[in-house]
Amino acid sequence: MKINKFTVAMLGMLSAGSALAAGPLLTSDDANPKPYVWDTSKGSIPVYVDGGAAFTYDYDGSVFLSIDRAREITQFAFDQWNNVETSTFRADIAGTIQEKTGIADVTGANAAEIYTKQNGYGFWVLYDTDGSILEDFFGVPKTAVLGIAFPEIADENNVIIEATAVLNGWNVYVNDTEGNQVAGVFTHEFGHAINLSHSQTNGQLGYLSNTFEPLYPGVAGCGVEPIHAYNWPDWYGPTNTADPEIIETMFPFISHNGAGGTAQSTVNVLDDRVSISNLYPTDTYKTGFGAIEGKLRLKDGQTEYSGVNIIARNVSDPLMDAVSAQSGYLTQGKVGPDGYFKINGLTPGQSYVLYTEEIHVGGYPTTQTPIISVAEYWNENEGSDPVTDNQCDFTPIVAEAGKTKQADLTFNGYDDGINFRPIVNAFLTDLAKNGRSSMGTIMGYGFTWNETKGFEMLPDYVTAETGRMNRNGTKILVNADQDRNGVSAPAIWSDSKGVMPLGDFTGNACGGSSQTGTQSALAWDIDDAGNTVVGLAYKDVDGNGMCYEYDKGELVPFIWTPKAGMHELDTQDVDWNINSWVRAHAISGNGEVALGSLDGWEAVAWVKEGRMINLFEQIGAIEANATSYDGKQVALGTMQGNVMLWNHTKSGAAAFTDIGGLKWCEDVPFVLWGQNACDEMGVEWVHSMFGEFAGLIPFDMSDNGDVIIGRAGDFWAGFVGAIYIKELGWMTLDDFFAKQGVMEALNSSMNNPLSISASGSKMVGGIAGAMISYHVDMTEVYVCENGSSIKTGFPNGLINKVKSGAQFGRCEHLN
Repeated sequence: MKINKFTVAMLGMLSAGSALAAGPLLTSDDANPKPYVWDTSKGSIPVYVDGGAAFTYDYDGSVFLSIDRAREITQFAFDQWNNVETSTFRADIAGTIQEKTGIADVTGANAAEIYTKQNGYGFWVLYDTDGSILEDFFGVPKTAVLGIAFPEIADENNVIIEATAVLNGWNVYVNDTEGNQVAGVFTHEFGHAINLSHSQTNGQLGYLSNTFEPLYPGVAGCGVEPIHAYNWPDWYGPTNTADPEIIETMFPFISHNGAGGTAQSTVNVLDDRVSISNLYPTDTYKTGFGAIEGKLRLKDGQTEYSGVNIIARNVSDPLMDAVSAQSGYLTQGKVGPDGYFKINGLTPGQSYVLYTEEIHVGGYPTTQTPIISVAEYWNENEGSDPVTDNQCDFTPIVAEAGKTKQADLTFNGYDDGINFRPIVNAFLTDLAKNGRSSMGTIMGYGFTWNETKGFEMLPDYVTAETGRMNRNGTKILVNADQDRNGVSAPAIWSDSKGVMPLGDFTGNACGGSSQTGTQSALAWDIDDAGNTVVGLAYKDVDGNGMCYEYDKGELVPFIWTPKAGMHELDTQDVDWNINSWVRAHAISGNGEVALGSLDGWEAVAWVKEGRMINLFEQIGAIEANATSYDGKQVALGTMQGNVMLWNHTKSGAAAFTDIGGLKWCEDVPFVLWGQNACDEMGVEWVHSMFGEFAGLIPFDMSDNGDVIIGRAGDFWAGFVGAIYIKELGWMTLDDFFAKQGVMEALNSSMNNPLSISASGSKMVGGIAGAMISYHVDMTEVYVCENGSSIKTGFPNGLINKVKSGAQFGRCEHLN
């Protein structure tokens, strides 16, 4: 039987450290998947090595690492696996590829003669001197891929009879004069050829952890100290830089230009020794060590969950005596949700803590998944109740020889209160005001999501990056290139009528370009009834055939209604000698108040298509996106960072109300180049230098303005999600979810809330820059009243409770 080579190749690929759980790499495809293994009862498995003039050349053409040295490293690497005392595996160089096939040097030109044929029992090791096998045969860059290895052929009994490994000789660092660093690549790749998968136990500590984003050999926040791979920045604080020797060989990342590569050339970490012993166990291994097995389940206590790393660490030796396994690692997603894990090889008499951890670097047969609650230790009161099952509580498990201890893990989370759930690995950009339908984009394609209908893709000639939905989600504002002439224009999409074009100012012949293509006008927002649309349109003012020239009044705001069609909004006060463009990008639910921007940093508005109002000149407003249904409350982001509410029916100072915002240091840490300036320089210094408020942009508002969502912070300091609730003011979304005990949100740090429903009780958003979206149902929330957690409605019930003296949040989560 021949195994699918392409899929296997990708799984067994190791990326260059400078460029790019334990378990089997390959299993059978039947209902009860079994790992493919070598038959070690036949004795040492033969290894056949490549020839050629050199393994790698120096810049001047001289031999840098010879073929003889490559063969020495090959045997050294196999010996690391051979010498695992609890494993029966052994492999040794028995000859050359030339002796077996007549091919003196395998290159990209003749690699097909090895990979498309059965060459014989054993390992076939190819030295890819110039990287041509990787590039010409596998189609991967030699600058990034260090090697590819996998079992290639197995018999009808799932016994491996042939495996191949290609080692990139082109990608060897000049400081690796003896090949001791690239030896880590050899040992790692041969691990794949033995049929070992990737694993994560200490590699993330040795490679990824730093003072800015620390990683822990345990559950973060539970008293365990982080271990840092390096300082960030170098001058910032003392660190406990990781010893490279803790890095497991099968971690899916290697730095082959330093100590990490050398460290990974040996099989000294328990996790690797357990991995090979699981496939090729000695009798001693079967009976002389302890094990822990269990299942990882969602908070319902029933549904199993795959793809999360489970680690057991010896309390007395947490780094060198640690073993990992992914939930579902044996079935690899082939038989549905599978939360099973088993950790073998534990030292009898030693105490181990067991906990969940996300995979930090990819490349596993079982798709890695996020922890949808919080990472936690196993304890004897394990359950889903966040009150009785504290994530930091742990019960050590004492290993016993020949015995398997049971330890099921369940994600924490409440069954009632706020429902926080990930929807799709895509961008949800708008939620209909009825709270039941959403729209978004994935890889440039538009889609809708409905609680009952699920996902529906929009036609391929439709783009939806800036579009919105009407109140009940039946009309979707998009841009469409229906005639496929390469120029799109605003349109309204509905299931019943398809695309209804709204027109433009250039006859669909000229427009500006963006990542979504060329458009003669760009739709931005639609009112609740679906009868008023605003956006940006192009004009050819000087008739020169170009319609997107700045400083000529060619990029103008438009409004569209069924009766009047598309026409310009007022810009008579704009000085086109110094201003480039004006757009309208939001409109109130009743269609009377349009909001926009002048050149991207001055907020403007139009009331009932009247004269343009420059809100930047009036109050320093730089952002205007969120409006109440009647348009009498508009939340403005300002230069000062606080939020002003604007009521167009009033004049002068009475038209504006300061509702504050999130503050640097108090709500948003001011982190710059790895330093928290709040801690280093003090709050007063930060406020005196950068202002009190952390630049909050309101994105959306409930119908009556009682609930507003937005985002604070900036690119350098990071972004923080924000929510405003009448009577409570602004708070971070992290604080909002934490006080409500929403365990599922604590690990996601939703910092980009984009849209809320008319009542403010439902919300969609995601993480800035990440392709993941969440739907949050806040219909039920909790307050703490007289020492008891009381459930109430949101937002009105909550507001009334707070006005009567209750505290926001569940009592048990207020601190």
